Amino acid sequence: MKRPSEPDAPVMPSLLVFAVAVLLFGSPLRRLWLAEGAPGYLPFVVWLGVIVLGGWAAHRSGGHDA
Repeated sequence: MKRPSEPDAPVMPSLLVFAVAVLLFGSPLRRLWLAEGAPGYLPFVVWLGVIVLGGWAAHRSGGHDA
């Protein structure tokens, strides 16, 4: 028998993505990917990673039933 999921369960992946985005864009960690010797496309790769994580979170939570 399948256990009923918690009401906050779909929110958790989204909160994880938000936390990762805040860590990447709002902390001193961004100096790693904005360093002077880093390739010019690296910020776009970081954004793409956040977008992919957001898509994963939407897929995992079931998305919208249209």
